[in-house]
Amino acid sequence: MEFIQIKSSEDKFFDKILKLYQEAFPENQRHTNADFKKLIESGKNNFYCNAVLLNGFFVGFFNHWIFDKFIFAEHFAIEEAVRGNKIGEKVMKMIESTAELPLVFEVELPDTEINARRIEFYHRLGYEIVPIEYLQPPYNKNGYPQPLHLMTDNLEFVLDNYEFIKTTIYKNVYRVK
Repeated sequence: MEFIQIKSSEDKFFDKILKLYQEAFPENQRHTNADFKKLIESGKNNFYCNAVLLNGFFVGFFNHWIFDKFIFAEHFAIEEAVRGNKIGEKVMKMIESTAELPLVFEVELPDTEINARRIEFYHRLGYEIVPIEYLQPPYNKNGYPQPLHLMTDNLEFVLDNYEFIKTTIYKNVYRVK
Protein backbone atom coordinates (compact mmCIF):
# COMPACT_ATOMS: atom_id res chain seq x y z
CA MET A 1 0.00 0.00 0.00
CA GLU A 2 1.22 3.50 -0.77
CA PHE A 3 0.20 7.15 -0.60
CA ILE A 4 0.63 9.38 -3.63
CA GLN A 5 0.41 13.13 -2.99
CA ILE A 6 -1.97 14.91 -5.37
CA LYS A 7 -0.96 18.45 -6.30
CA SER A 8 -3.11 19.14 -9.35
CA SER A 9 -6.56 18.49 -10.75
CA GLU A 10 -4.69 17.15 -13.78
CA ASP A 11 -3.29 14.27 -11.72
CA LYS A 12 -4.54 10.90 -12.95
CA PHE A 13 -6.14 10.13 -9.56
CA PHE A 14 -7.86 13.49 -9.02
CA ASP A 15 -11.16 12.56 -10.67
CA LYS A 16 -11.35 9.33 -8.65
CA ILE A 17 -10.66 11.23 -5.44
CA LEU A 18 -13.29 13.85 -6.30
CA LYS A 19 -15.90 11.18 -7.07
CA LEU A 20 -15.24 9.31 -3.80
CA TYR A 21 -15.12 12.61 -1.88
CA GLN A 22 -18.60 13.48 -3.16
CA GLU A 23 -19.96 9.99 -2.46
CA ALA A 24 -18.46 9.57 1.01
CA PHE A 25 -19.15 13.01 2.50
CA PRO A 26 -22.39 15.00 2.56
CA GLU A 27 -22.24 18.41 0.94
CA ASN A 28 -22.20 20.12 4.34
CA GLN A 29 -19.06 18.18 5.36
CA ARG A 30 -16.86 19.01 2.40
CA HIS A 31 -15.45 21.85 0.36
CA THR A 32 -17.17 22.82 -2.86
CA ASN A 33 -15.54 21.16 -5.87
CA ALA A 34 -13.99 24.49 -6.89
CA ASP A 35 -12.63 25.14 -3.39
CA PHE A 36 -11.29 21.59 -3.11
CA LYS A 37 -9.47 21.95 -6.43
CA LYS A 38 -8.07 25.35 -5.36
CA LEU A 39 -6.88 23.92 -2.06
CA ILE A 40 -5.02 21.08 -3.77
CA GLU A 41 -3.45 23.40 -6.32
CA SER A 42 -2.72 26.26 -3.90
CA GLY A 43 0.62 24.86 -2.89
CA LYS A 44 -0.20 25.44 0.79
CA ASN A 45 2.68 23.63 2.38
CA ASN A 46 0.63 22.26 5.28
CA PHE A 47 -2.30 20.68 3.33
CA TYR A 48 -1.88 17.26 1.75
CA CYS A 49 -4.24 15.30 -0.46
CA ASN A 50 -3.11 11.69 -0.90
CA ALA A 51 -4.44 8.95 -3.12
CA VAL A 52 -4.27 5.55 -1.41
CA LEU A 53 -3.07 2.83 -3.79
CA LEU A 54 -3.05 -0.92 -3.32
CA ASN A 55 -0.96 -2.82 -5.87
CA GLY A 56 -1.05 0.31 -8.04
CA PHE A 57 -4.85 0.62 -7.97
CA PHE A 58 -6.75 3.52 -6.41
CA VAL A 59 -8.62 2.38 -3.29
CA GLY A 60 -9.16 5.62 -1.37
CA PHE A 61 -7.84 8.98 -0.26
CA PHE A 62 -6.65 10.79 2.84
CA ASN A 63 -6.56 14.60 3.22
CA HIS A 64 -4.77 16.18 6.15
CA TRP A 65 -3.23 19.36 7.50
CA ILE A 66 0.07 19.40 9.36
CA PHE A 67 0.16 22.17 11.95
CA ASP A 68 2.92 23.01 14.41
CA LYS A 69 1.61 20.85 17.25
CA PHE A 70 -0.82 18.38 15.67
CA ILE A 71 -2.10 16.81 12.45
CA PHE A 72 -5.72 17.35 11.47
CA ALA A 73 -7.09 14.51 9.35
CA GLU A 74 -9.82 16.28 7.38
CA HIS A 75 -11.17 13.53 5.11
CA PHE A 76 -10.50 9.81 4.76
CA ALA A 77 -12.46 7.38 2.60
CA ILE A 78 -12.02 3.93 1.10
CA GLU A 79 -13.80 2.80 -2.08
CA GLU A 80 -16.97 0.91 -1.21
CA ALA A 81 -16.00 -2.05 -3.41
CA VAL A 82 -12.93 -2.82 -1.28
CA ARG A 83 -14.30 -2.02 2.19
CA GLY A 84 -14.23 -4.88 4.68
CA ASN A 85 -10.73 -5.96 3.65
CA LYS A 86 -8.96 -4.11 6.48
CA ILE A 87 -7.62 -1.49 4.04
CA GLY A 88 -8.89 1.37 6.22
CA GLU A 89 -7.19 -0.18 9.24
CA LYS A 90 -3.91 -0.55 7.32
CA VAL A 91 -4.11 3.07 6.13
CA MET A 92 -4.70 4.36 9.67
CA LYS A 93 -1.77 2.28 10.96
CA MET A 94 0.47 3.65 8.19
CA ILE A 95 -0.55 7.19 9.09
CA GLU A 96 0.05 6.54 12.78
CA SER A 97 3.46 4.98 12.14
CA THR A 98 4.68 8.01 10.20
CA ALA A 99 2.97 10.78 12.17
CA GLU A 100 5.30 12.63 14.48
CA LEU A 101 2.50 14.67 16.05
CA PRO A 102 -0.84 13.88 17.67
CA LEU A 103 -3.60 13.07 15.16
CA VAL A 104 -6.98 14.82 15.51
CA PHE A 105 -10.07 14.27 13.36
CA GLU A 106 -13.83 14.80 13.33
CA VAL A 107 -16.48 12.08 13.44
CA GLU A 108 -20.24 12.30 13.30
CA LEU A 109 -22.25 11.67 16.45
CA PRO A 110 -23.17 8.00 16.98
CA ASP A 111 -26.82 8.64 16.08
CA THR A 112 -26.95 6.09 13.25
CA GLU A 113 -25.64 2.56 12.99
CA ILE A 114 -22.99 3.49 10.40
CA ASN A 115 -21.77 6.43 12.50
CA ALA A 116 -21.56 4.23 15.60
CA ARG A 117 -19.66 1.58 13.61
CA ARG A 118 -17.23 4.21 12.33
CA ILE A 119 -16.52 5.41 15.87
CA GLU A 120 -16.04 1.80 17.01
CA PHE A 121 -13.58 1.26 14.13
CA TYR A 122 -11.46 4.16 15.41
CA HIS A 123 -11.81 2.97 19.04
CA ARG A 124 -10.43 -0.45 18.05
CA LEU A 125 -7.40 1.33 16.60
CA GLY A 126 -6.80 3.16 19.89
CA TYR A 127 -8.41 6.54 19.18
CA GLU A 128 -10.51 8.25 21.83
CA ILE A 129 -13.42 10.68 21.66
CA VAL A 130 -12.60 14.10 23.08
CA PRO A 131 -15.26 14.65 25.79
CA ILE A 132 -15.88 18.31 24.89
CA GLU A 133 -18.74 19.54 22.71
CA TYR A 134 -17.49 20.43 19.23
CA LEU A 135 -19.28 22.24 16.43
CA GLN A 136 -18.01 21.91 12.87
CA PRO A 137 -18.31 25.30 11.15
CA PRO A 138 -19.89 25.37 7.68
CA TYR A 139 -17.54 24.90 4.74
CA ASN A 140 -19.26 27.66 2.78
CA LYS A 141 -21.91 30.38 3.07
CA ASN A 142 -24.73 27.95 2.21
CA GLY A 143 -23.71 25.45 4.87
CA TYR A 144 -24.64 25.16 8.51
CA PRO A 145 -22.75 24.30 11.70
CA GLN A 146 -22.93 20.64 12.67
CA PRO A 147 -22.29 19.00 16.05
CA LEU A 148 -19.51 16.42 15.75
CA HIS A 149 -16.98 14.74 18.00
CA LEU A 150 -13.24 15.15 17.80
CA MET A 151 -11.19 11.96 18.13
CA THR A 152 -7.48 11.63 18.75
CA ASP A 153 -4.61 9.30 19.50
CA ASN A 154 -3.44 11.62 22.31
CA LEU A 155 -6.35 12.64 24.53
CA GLU A 156 -4.19 14.31 27.18
CA PHE A 157 -2.60 16.60 24.57
CA VAL A 158 -5.98 17.56 23.10
CA LEU A 159 -7.54 18.25 26.49
CA ASP A 160 -4.56 20.42 27.48
CA ASN A 161 -4.62 22.31 24.16
CA TYR A 162 -8.29 22.16 23.15
CA GLU A 163 -8.89 25.87 22.47
CA PHE A 164 -5.65 26.16 20.47
CA ILE A 165 -6.56 23.08 18.40
CA LYS A 166 -10.13 24.24 17.77
CA THR A 167 -9.00 27.76 16.83
CA THR A 168 -6.32 26.39 14.48
CA ILE A 169 -8.83 24.11 12.72
CA TYR A 170 -11.49 26.82 12.49
CA LYS A 171 -9.06 29.41 11.10
CA ASN A 172 -7.19 27.23 8.59
CA VAL A 173 -9.69 24.59 7.47
CA TYR A 174 -12.98 26.49 7.73
CA ARG A 175 -11.59 30.02 7.33
CA VAL A 176 -13.42 31.26 10.43
CA LYS A 177 -11.86 34.46 11.70
